[in-house]
Amino acid sequence: MAQKANQYPIEIEGKYRVEAPIELLAQLDLLGAQEQASQTHEDHYLKHPSRDFKITDEALRIRRVDDHWLVTYKGPRHEGVLKTRPEIELPLAQGTQVQWMSIWENLGFEPVAIVRKTRRIFDFGNYHHGMIVVLDQVPEIGTFAEIECVVHSDQELSAARLAIESAAKALGLNFHERRSYLSMVLEQQK
Repeated sequence: MAQKANQYPIEIEGKYRVEAPIELLAQLDLLGAQEQASQTHEDHYLKHPSRDFKITDEALRIRRVDDHWLVTYKGPRHEGVLKTRPEIELPLAQGTQVQWMSIWENLGFEPVAIVRKTRRIFDFGNYHHGMIVVLDQVPEIGTFAEIECVVHSDQELSAARLAIESAAKALGLNFHERRSYLSMVLEQQK
Protein backbone atom coordinates (compact mmCIF):
# COMPACT_ATOMS: atom_id res chain seq x y z
CA MET A 1 0.00 0.00 0.00
CA ALA A 2 1.38 3.45 -0.94
CA GLN A 3 2.18 5.96 1.81
CA LYS A 4 -0.32 8.75 2.12
CA ALA A 5 1.33 12.13 1.53
CA ASN A 6 0.38 15.08 3.72
CA GLN A 7 -1.15 18.10 2.05
CA TYR A 8 1.75 20.21 3.35
CA PRO A 9 5.24 19.33 4.54
CA ILE A 10 5.54 18.79 8.29
CA GLU A 11 8.51 20.28 10.09
CA ILE A 12 9.79 18.42 13.14
CA GLU A 13 12.15 20.41 15.31
CA GLY A 14 13.92 20.12 18.61
CA LYS A 15 15.23 23.42 19.97
CA TYR A 16 17.91 23.53 22.64
CA ARG A 17 19.58 26.34 24.56
CA VAL A 18 23.34 26.27 23.95
CA GLU A 19 25.62 27.35 26.78
CA ALA A 20 28.90 26.40 25.04
CA PRO A 21 28.70 27.01 21.25
CA ILE A 22 32.37 26.14 20.69
CA GLU A 23 31.85 22.71 22.25
CA LEU A 24 28.77 22.11 20.09
CA LEU A 25 30.70 23.09 16.94
CA ALA A 26 33.46 20.65 17.87
CA GLN A 27 30.93 17.85 18.41
CA LEU A 28 29.22 18.61 15.07
CA ASP A 29 32.61 18.35 13.37
CA LEU A 30 33.42 15.11 15.19
CA LEU A 31 30.10 13.57 14.07
CA GLY A 32 30.62 14.57 10.42
CA ALA A 33 28.22 17.50 10.07
CA GLN A 34 29.01 19.74 7.11
CA GLU A 35 28.43 23.49 7.36
CA GLN A 36 26.24 24.56 4.44
CA ALA A 37 25.60 28.25 4.99
CA SER A 38 25.76 31.22 7.30
CA GLN A 39 22.78 33.58 7.08
CA THR A 40 21.28 36.69 8.61
CA HIS A 41 17.54 36.43 9.31
CA GLU A 42 15.00 39.14 10.02
CA ASP A 43 11.55 37.71 10.84
CA HIS A 44 8.56 40.07 10.72
CA TYR A 45 5.66 38.41 12.57
CA LEU A 46 2.07 39.39 11.88
CA LYS A 47 -1.21 38.99 13.75
CA HIS A 48 -4.86 39.53 12.89
CA PRO A 49 -7.38 40.96 15.38
CA SER A 50 -10.05 38.39 14.43
CA ARG A 51 -7.74 35.37 14.78
CA ASP A 52 -5.67 34.91 17.92
CA PHE A 53 -2.58 32.98 16.83
CA LYS A 54 -1.74 32.31 20.49
CA ILE A 55 -4.97 30.35 20.80
CA THR A 56 -4.84 28.70 17.36
CA ASP A 57 -1.07 28.06 17.78
CA GLU A 58 -0.28 29.38 14.32
CA ALA A 59 2.26 31.87 12.99
CA LEU A 60 2.54 34.07 9.92
CA ARG A 61 5.80 35.79 9.13
CA ILE A 62 7.70 37.44 6.34
CA ARG A 63 11.40 36.54 6.60
CA ARG A 64 14.43 38.21 5.11
CA VAL A 65 17.28 35.76 4.60
CA ASP A 66 20.26 37.88 3.58
CA ASP A 67 18.79 39.63 0.48
CA HIS A 68 15.89 37.24 -0.22
CA TRP A 69 12.38 37.27 1.22
CA LEU A 70 10.02 34.42 2.11
CA VAL A 71 6.53 34.20 3.53
CA THR A 72 5.88 31.39 6.01
CA TYR A 73 2.72 30.00 7.55
CA LYS A 74 3.16 27.61 10.48
CA GLY A 75 0.12 25.57 11.43
CA PRO A 76 -0.90 24.31 14.87
CA ARG A 77 1.58 22.09 16.69
CA HIS A 78 1.01 18.38 17.17
CA GLU A 79 1.25 16.94 20.68
CA GLY A 80 4.68 15.99 21.98
CA VAL A 81 7.98 17.35 23.23
CA LEU A 82 9.32 18.17 19.76
CA LYS A 83 7.70 20.90 17.68
CA THR A 84 5.84 19.12 14.91
CA ARG A 85 3.64 21.24 12.69
CA PRO A 86 2.64 21.89 9.08
CA GLU A 87 4.72 24.57 7.42
CA ILE A 88 4.22 26.33 4.12
CA GLU A 89 7.05 28.57 2.94
CA LEU A 90 7.14 30.40 -0.37
CA PRO A 91 9.66 32.82 -1.84
CA LEU A 92 8.60 36.37 -2.59
CA ALA A 93 9.62 37.91 -5.89
CA GLN A 94 12.62 40.19 -5.46
CA GLY A 95 11.56 43.67 -4.37
CA THR A 96 7.91 42.81 -3.54
CA GLN A 97 8.11 42.55 0.26
CA VAL A 98 6.82 46.10 0.83
CA GLN A 99 3.79 45.46 -1.40
CA TRP A 100 3.10 42.14 0.38
CA MET A 101 3.22 43.87 3.76
CA SER A 102 0.82 46.49 2.40
CA ILE A 103 -1.59 43.77 1.22
CA TRP A 104 -1.58 42.10 4.64
CA GLU A 105 -2.02 45.44 6.44
CA ASN A 106 -4.96 46.26 4.15
CA LEU A 107 -6.45 42.86 5.12
CA GLY A 108 -6.18 43.83 8.80
CA PHE A 109 -2.91 42.12 9.75
CA GLU A 110 -0.71 44.03 12.17
CA PRO A 111 3.00 43.74 12.96
CA VAL A 112 3.79 41.92 16.22
CA ALA A 113 7.58 42.03 16.45
CA ILE A 114 10.77 41.55 14.49
CA VAL A 115 13.15 38.76 15.51
CA ARG A 116 16.72 39.07 14.21
CA LYS A 117 19.27 36.29 14.28
CA THR A 118 22.38 34.93 12.66
CA ARG A 119 22.11 31.29 11.60
CA ARG A 120 24.70 28.68 10.72
CA ILE A 121 23.28 25.65 8.92
CA PHE A 122 24.87 22.20 9.10
CA ASP A 123 23.91 19.20 6.99
CA PHE A 124 23.51 16.28 9.39
CA GLY A 125 22.09 13.92 6.79
CA ASN A 126 24.64 11.26 7.70
CA TYR A 127 22.75 10.97 11.00
CA HIS A 128 19.27 10.85 9.42
CA HIS A 129 18.15 11.56 5.85
CA GLY A 130 17.34 15.25 5.40
CA MET A 131 18.36 16.26 8.93
CA ILE A 132 19.93 19.65 9.52
CA VAL A 133 21.28 21.32 12.63
CA VAL A 134 21.17 25.09 12.87
CA LEU A 135 23.03 27.24 15.34
CA ASP A 136 21.12 30.47 15.98
CA GLN A 137 22.42 33.55 17.76
CA VAL A 138 19.46 35.73 18.77
CA PRO A 139 20.81 38.95 20.33
CA GLU A 140 17.99 39.49 22.83
CA ILE A 141 17.78 35.92 24.14
CA GLY A 142 20.93 33.87 23.49
CA THR A 143 22.26 30.97 21.43
CA PHE A 144 20.19 27.98 20.39
CA ALA A 145 20.57 24.83 18.32
CA GLU A 146 17.67 23.45 16.33
CA ILE A 147 17.68 19.93 14.95
CA GLU A 148 15.18 19.71 12.12
CA CYS A 149 13.68 17.27 9.65
CA VAL A 150 10.89 17.82 7.15
CA VAL A 151 8.63 14.88 6.35
CA HIS A 152 5.91 14.41 3.77
CA SER A 153 3.94 11.49 5.22
CA ASP A 154 2.65 10.48 8.63
CA GLN A 155 4.65 7.25 8.39
CA GLU A 156 7.92 9.25 8.49
CA LEU A 157 7.07 11.14 11.70
CA SER A 158 8.08 8.53 14.25
CA ALA A 159 11.48 7.78 12.70
CA ALA A 160 12.26 11.51 12.37
CA ARG A 161 11.33 12.17 16.01
CA LEU A 162 13.56 9.34 17.22
CA ALA A 163 16.42 10.56 15.02
CA ILE A 164 16.16 14.11 16.42
CA GLU A 165 16.15 12.86 20.02
CA SER A 166 19.14 10.62 19.27
CA ALA A 167 21.03 13.45 17.54
CA ALA A 168 20.40 15.80 20.47
CA LYS A 169 21.84 13.22 22.86
CA ALA A 170 24.90 12.64 20.63
CA LEU A 171 25.49 16.41 20.46
CA GLY A 172 25.14 16.84 24.24
CA LEU A 173 22.06 19.07 23.93
CA ASN A 174 20.08 18.84 27.16
CA PHE A 175 18.28 22.15 27.66
CA HIS A 176 15.14 21.65 25.54
CA GLU A 177 13.25 24.87 24.71
CA ARG A 178 9.58 24.67 23.64
CA ARG A 179 9.00 28.41 23.30
CA SER A 180 9.35 30.14 19.95
CA TYR A 181 11.92 32.87 19.42
CA LEU A 182 9.00 35.28 19.03
CA SER A 183 7.52 34.41 22.43
CA MET A 184 10.94 34.64 24.11
CA VAL A 185 11.65 38.03 22.52
CA LEU A 186 8.20 39.34 23.54
CA GLU A 187 8.78 38.11 27.12
CA GLN A 188 12.18 39.85 27.15
CA GLN A 189 10.61 43.13 25.97
CA LYS A 190 8.07 43.18 28.85
